[in-house]
Amino acid sequence: MGANDDIADKLTGRDVALQRFYKGAARRVLDTLKASEARIVERLLDASEGMSRTRQEKLLKDIRAIIATGHKDALGVLTVDIAGLAEIESEFIAGTIADEIPVAFKTVTPAPAQVIAAANARPFQGKLLSDVYRELPEASFRKVRDTIRLGYLEGQTTPEIIRALRGTAVQGYKNGVFNRARRDMEAVTRTALAHTANTARNEVYKANEGVIKGVQWTSTLDGKTSAICQARDGEIYPPDKGPRPPAHFNCRSATVPITKSWRELGYDMDEVDEGTRASMNGQVPASQDYDAWLRKQPAAFQDEVLGKGKADLFRGGESVKSFVDKSGREYTLDELRKRAK
Repeated sequence: MGANDDIADKLTGRDVALQRFYKGAARRVLDTLKASEARIVERLLDASEGMSRTRQEKLLKDIRAIIATGHKDALGVLTVDIAGLAEIESEFIAGTIADEIPVAFKTVTPAPAQVIAAANARPFQGKLLSDVYRELPEASFRKVRDTIRLGYLEGQTTPEIIRALRGTAVQGYKNGVFNRARRDMEAVTRTALAHTANTARNEVYKANEGVIKGVQWTSTLDGKTSAICQARDGEIYPPDKGPRPPAHFNCRSATVPITKSWRELGYDMDEVDEGTRASMNGQVPASQDYDAWLRKQPAAFQDEVLGKGKADLFRGGESVKSFVDKSGREYTLDELRKRAK
């Protein structure tokens, strides 16, 4: 195995560890958010039924403040994890590159503040993290407000309104408004942390262009991978240009660096054979991308991942890369047929 394969292997293991970290971080953030849900319920229980419109609006104003405070506290917890991740991830990536390159090269490790500033300045899905944070509490409040207003309009009792907010025990409390807000916060938490980790990697790549010549997009090889990540898997971009994960909320894609060859570094040596990388069903060649991997899967699995129409086109020779445009938007079947003609 060569240096690139050794680095990729370490980063694949790192990605597994990061996903576990994201899960724990999301739990800590949601625990903070749940405290505000309890305060909303208490406020509703204090309110009398059959209130006037004026008193309803006062109630909603109080609830808006509770939600705003709850999200502020939750984002405070997230900010601590982001700061820590920016530091340890940049150190890990720089250290991994230094360890696996068998030449004397002193890697540069960007400062945590530099990583955080870069993450805050780099949008994903057209939004900056600050935009996402600002929209969260207002979106959560609108869902709660509409549920309460509708409840009073339909003459529901306070326990009935609270049930609509919290969900029902028979559904594991997953059918309530609070749970939908939690899912939004969990997605933002995971994505913000992934955005920070990938930004840390990218800042390390840019700071060490003396030995890094490219950045390869790596997508998870399973049936949950999005169309845009399927298309980008295996693509190689310059260290300072091109798209970077996350491509969307809850994106699990990552990047690995492509080091310069021995000859590019000034050594008269040939490269070694390609290695392997892990997938959910065994070992696949390191050079294999999502398209090549998916072609080896059963037709039923291809249908599940792509949909029957696109899967038929795929089996007819179309690449998964042809299913999205340059911005990552998925083409419709009609658009694909027209492009094929």
